[in-house]
Amino acid sequence: MTQRLSGLALTCLVMQAPAQQLSLKQFGQGEGLGNLAVTALAQDGAGYLWVGTENGLFRFNGADFRRYGAPDGLADADVTALFAGRAAGTWVGTYENFYRLDGGRLSVVLYQGKPIAVWPGQVGAEGPDKDVLLVTEGRLLAIARHGGETSVRNYFTPAQIRARPELAKIASIHVDADGSLRMGCMQSLCTVSHGRVVVDGRDAGLPADKWTSIARDAAGTLWIRSATRVFALPAGAGRFEERTPDEIRKHSLRTELQVDADGRVMTNADSGLVRWHAGKWESFGSDQDLHAGGGVTAILQDHEHGIWLGTLGRGLVHWLGYGNLENWTASQGLPDDVVISVRRDLHGTLHVGTRSGHASQAPGGRRFTADAGPAAFAGHQWAGMDTDTQDRLWAGTYSGLLLRRDRAARTTLIAHQPLISHVLADRGRIWVATANGLRVLPDTAPAGAQPQAAPIPAMAGRHPQNPVSSGCADRHGDLWFASVADILHFNGRDWEVLPFGAALHGRDIVAFACTRDGTLLASTYEGLWQLQPRGVPRATRIDAPVLRDRAIHSLAEDSRGWIWAGLDVGFAVWNRKRWRLLNQTHGLAWNDSNGYTSYEDHDGSMWLITSNGLSHVLHPERLFDAAARKPVIEAAIRAGRPLAAGAAALPWTADQLVFHLANLQYEDRQGFHYRFRLLGVDDQWNETVQPEVRYAALPGGDYRFQLVAVDNETGEQSAPAELAFSIAPPWWRSGLFYGLCVVATLGAFYGFHRVRLRALTRRETRLAALVQERTHELELSREEMRVRALKDGLTGCWNRSATMEIVEREIEKCLRSGESFALVLLDLDYFKRVNDTHGHLAGDAVLVETARRLKSAVRPYDAVGRYGGEEFIIVLPGLTLPADSGRIDALRGIVRAEPVDIGTGKTLAVTASFGVVGFTPATRRDPLELIGRADQALYRSKNEGRDRISYAD
Repeated sequence: MTQRLSGLALTCLVMQAPAQQLSLKQFGQGEGLGNLAVTALAQDGAGYLWVGTENGLFRFNGADFRRYGAPDGLADADVTALFAGRAAGTWVGTYENFYRLDGGRLSVVLYQGKPIAVWPGQVGAEGPDKDVLLVTEGRLLAIARHGGETSVRNYFTPAQIRARPELAKIASIHVDADGSLRMGCMQSLCTVSHGRVVVDGRDAGLPADKWTSIARDAAGTLWIRSATRVFALPAGAGRFEERTPDEIRKHSLRTELQVDADGRVMTNADSGLVRWHAGKWESFGSDQDLHAGGGVTAILQDHEHGIWLGTLGRGLVHWLGYGNLENWTASQGLPDDVVISVRRDLHGTLHVGTRSGHASQAPGGRRFTADAGPAAFAGHQWAGMDTDTQDRLWAGTYSGLLLRRDRAARTTLIAHQPLISHVLADRGRIWVATANGLRVLPDTAPAGAQPQAAPIPAMAGRHPQNPVSSGCADRHGDLWFASVADILHFNGRDWEVLPFGAALHGRDIVAFACTRDGTLLASTYEGLWQLQPRGVPRATRIDAPVLRDRAIHSLAEDSRGWIWAGLDVGFAVWNRKRWRLLNQTHGLAWNDSNGYTSYEDHDGSMWLITSNGLSHVLHPERLFDAAARKPVIEAAIRAGRPLAAGAAALPWTADQLVFHLANLQYEDRQGFHYRFRLLGVDDQWNETVQPEVRYAALPGGDYRFQLVAVDNETGEQSAPAELAFSIAPPWWRSGLFYGLCVVATLGAFYGFHRVRLRALTRRETRLAALVQERTHELELSREEMRVRALKDGLTGCWNRSATMEIVEREIEKCLRSGESFALVLLDLDYFKRVNDTHGHLAGDAVLVETARRLKSAVRPYDAVGRYGGEEFIIVLPGLTLPADSGRIDALRGIVRAEPVDIGTGKTLAVTASFGVVGFTPATRRDPLELIGRADQALYRSKNEGRDRISYAD
């Protein structure tokens, strides 16, 4: 009891700190994860993510989930555990079996001829000898791979178990960096090191419990967890300390302990997730937008230190920007999500200006406190902030209020000006950029003081009250301000106006910044410019793919000399060597930057301002440590069979070869495309954003398919992935065939050369020419027949047999991928009247124009076929009904959009009746039945008045 009370006292001292808003991407059934009850997570050595669920195993490549089931060797679908070691391979546990993944197939691992049952928990680890250590039914097994064979043995001998009975009741396994084993064993903790077994229990401060999760952090602290309690053994300490967070009250069926790349410990809790940081637990739950359903069931840190969470009922969650980006919104105390300005004072208080006023955060705080100042100041947009020599905060608002906030948090209205866009404190003076020019006043000015107009010299063509948008101080203390297309320069004594209108092609300056090399940066609606303010004003365009066609809202140079540009699609960062785009795919709060979009904190971290929250980049240098894109050739399929690398030459066939591509990158996936080539066919690189490349029947020869992933914003490309293979020539072009022909020719020559040498030579020449001509004719005829066999001669659409093959192929694809598609059957209304009244040529014109309209309205990978007469079939992959019914409405609209020209100056209005049926993996796979259902829906449209759409039940 005393121990428990002391543990509770410690827990009370370790208060849970509210955490920032999380940037989460959720994956569920809409993204291809067929079951939302995630039970286990792992990442294999190639980089694939594996997701175990209560109904299936899924492999994720960053874009698509692939389900593994009975056809792949997985006999039971309820996955309980996953383990993927870089050396040991990938292993899958279920309540009934333990599987090894080998060559894309799962094989059952047996122990003494019997299946191995695996229960949930931390039951697998890679041992010191690169074998797999597995906890099953209280015992520890060592599983080793020898080529294609697997051996299984008890890790502990009967003698060891008799000496230490605790080893007969093992609940969890962890392997330290030095190869020591830590195990939850019979209500205690067992350690095996150098053949010696140590059992820690009450004597070491550890109460009796079933310890199901174990981890060691970067500081050497050993963490151990049960269903309801967390204990820790600091490095060098002799006793465990209880560190159970308040958020763990319920009995967790699955416990998790994970140490992130910064050494912080995470575990699942009632609220969702808690993390130990700086001696406190941080809580992450619904207040931070983490909705975990029945709880977090798995935590995975991937190879690039990203964090993934498995949930019970809410699918897979990816924590974007983990460890480097924190987001803050109104949920963390800001008065508004629309942030405009940020500033930290000399005492460490962080000030944030929003659309609805000011908020502050104390040093080390985890929440913001909205300003409780006078009601007259509430709701104003704090557009610019700076601190004076006495560490008082000055702020200007878009409504023209110039405010001063002292150390006692008292806010005073100093003056009322036109719209204030920027405030700059410099050596006892406050410079105020307004819509009517630049104003200045001393930082000791009392309330009611009137700022004076800055003594800017007059210049022909420049109005003295031109708006001033922003300003900065260079490393020499000179002040620079942007005003329309001019730069105002103050050296501490004199002012000068530098006209940059001509250098900037007549464009006004939108954003402006000083740099430490003595130049200035400015943006216009045409792009980014480097300004040379000395001598004749000059402007040099800075071009980069990341900036093209983007609006640059603000500019700043940090202490590293890096440039931060706030864009309408995120933030562009330039470290003077490379550009990097930072957006929501990396964990940014929002893509639309806002106000003075970036601010460097005292520790070198960066605050990024958006119109939907505030983002904090904790380690800017990590932005350029992003993992290289990793393209993989997932499969090369010909005639339904995969090509194996290094296999013998493939026999020639007329089937096309399909390469399936993937990029094993899990952040910034929107910013890349593939570049590929097939050496042996074409040395030139081709580009695509599709995950599939097709080649028609290849002739015999040696080939190498090469693939790279290219960053859209920087042009940087990955190391190439490559698949080499050979195709044997067809038999009539094989060496054996040619050899036989040579032997036959020589034999004939030997028998008849004496009497018919010349005649035979002429005949062989004619025969060779004839063979070549016939072969050429046959090849042309075959190609012409292939096209005729697939296309309708009148409309150019796929004919009925080709359409049926397309439907069958789409059904098979959906059954593999778990996706859906829509099948549309349409019939032209009153078409017989067209033929009877205007003739068959008019009917043909209607059919041709209808086909043209349908083909123009569908996507490149959709299919339009003529089913017969005036009936058409359209196959629309990826559509889900009724969510995508708008696409069907658009097809009906384009058919009836305009009358059809039938010649001789006449036009006819054309309408059609539609029958639509959706296919999902749960639908019967019979294509005729599917078309029949669409046909029934079509006739319902006919019976209900035509020119309408009916959907099958």
